[in-house]
This record gives sequence, C-alpha cells and structure tokens, in this order.
Amino acid sequence: EEEEEEEVEAAEQRRRAKQISPELSALVVYCCATRLRTLRPNPVPPQPCQVSSLNERKAKKLIREAGNSFVRHNAHQLTRVYPLGLRMNSANYSPQEMWNSGCQLVALNFQTPGYEMDLNAGRFLINGQCGYVLNPACLRQPDTTFDPECPGPPRTTLTIQVLTAQQLPKLNTEKPNSIVDPLVRVEVHGVPADCARKETNYVLNNGFNPRWGQTLQFQLRAPELALVRFVVEDYDATSPNDFVGQFTLPLDSLKQGYRHIHLLSKDGASLSPATLFVHIRVQRF
Repeated sequence: EEEEEEEVEAAEQRRRAKQISPELSALVVYCCATRLRTLRPNPVPPQPCQVSSLNERKAKKLIREAGNSFVRHNAHQLTRVYPLGLRMNSANYSPQEMWNSGCQLVALNFQTPGYEMDLNAGRFLINGQCGYVLNPACLRQPDTTFDPECPGPPRTTLTIQVLTAQQLPKLNTEKPNSIVDPLVRVEVHGVPADCARKETNYVLNNGFNPRWGQTLQFQLRAPELALVRFVVEDYDATSPNDFVGQFTLPLDSLKQGYRHIHLLSKDGASLSPATLFVHIRVQRF
C-alpha cells in the first residue's frame, strides 16, 4: 500500500515537472525534491537544498526502526511529512513525533481543530511567530547520538502548582444558570518517555474563581523538545468532559514563579478574561 502511494506521488510529481518552465525555474532558488530510498551512508552526502516527502506512516516507521539514523539524515537535508491520504475526514496526526526526529516541514490539515493544531500553534509561538524555529542542538549536529526512542535518563523536573482560575466561560449559553465544574489537566508532549498528563480534582459549580492548590510534577528526559499544554474541562460524571479552553507553549518558554495562563478556544481565539493562575518551577540536573 505504501509503495502504491509512493508510485502515485512520483507520477504526480513527474506530471507537474513537465508543466514547469525551465526559464522561470532558472530565476528562483528552490528545494530540489529527492526520493528517500535508504538511511544508510551514501557516497554522495545529501545536500541541504534537497527535500524528501514522506507520509506519516513511513515517517513513523523510520522513527521506530532507525531513530538515530533518521535524526542524522535530517541534520543534513530537509524532510517533509504529510498526512495519509486515507484521512478522508481531514483528521491530523501528532506533529510532535516528527519534530522529535528533526523533520523540518510537518504538514497538517489546518481546517481541523484539535490538540494537534494546538501543538503546532504552541511550537511556533516563539521567535516572533515568524514560522521558523531553530531545532535544538541535539538535532542539528551531523554526528549526534540522539534517539527520540531512547533519550536517556531524566534531566529536568517540572513542578506546576495549579492555584486558581478566573472568569471561565459558560458552555451552555441557553441556560443562564448553567455553571461549569472545572478541572485542570496539564499535558507534556515530547519524546515518548516524556509524554504524560496529570489533572486536578474538579470544583463544583464555580467558574468565576475556582481554587485547587494542587501540585503536578513531571520528570523530563528531553526538555528542549517538550511542549506543555494547559487544558480546562467541565467535569461530567456520566459523559466525556466538555472542553473549556487551553494554552500550549514550549517548556523553554515557561517562566518560573507565579504566572497567569490566558486561555484559548478550540479554534485558537482568545477567551479573555479567562485565565489560570499557577506557580511554575523548573529544576535542571
């Protein structure tokens, strides 16, 4: 099935190539598409201007079976990952897996909101939201030994004390007396060994100024790749919790001490003045 998809893609690229004007192409600098056949050492090293396109299934297979070799490959040239054509409903895969191995161009279905798009927005919050973020050093060194499947022992402890929230929105606008029963979940997205989620208890009927005072702690092996996602949900004992708001950002962008987290809706719009009040501590060893 993978080979059939690759053949279809190659045929489409050849068809498009015939439509390109050689005179126009000579005027611009662009990436040269190249097929990724093997990760074994090549007599002719890959060039930075070359880019290989992989569907998500093949990229995940390379990450599982040849993690470090794939990281070294991405230290030399560009890799683009795109969703499987079988995602007829425009669902997304987690981009974090691809970022962990150094893939530079991770395509998503932007029309579909979800935690995957939250991660993408959070990753590119830094650097003035210009759309470009430099990979950490462990993904840029040509002779790196980093493997996202085996990142080594813990190097960082993240401690988040969830204190209070302020002015959380009502979800059921048709019932003026409807009040949320909020709980807070903190998620860490990074290498597989770092992925974790922990949550507070819920507070009954208080969306104005709920209080928790609970501490959540995480051990991280690759903190430079980690994203932290704060999620507020409306607790329901008989059905799945309803989403209230979230905010996602890289661990390296978290400032220590007492902080307000400004919540966003499913589609990334501000829910101002809804905020979380937390205390953050990061210990590196």
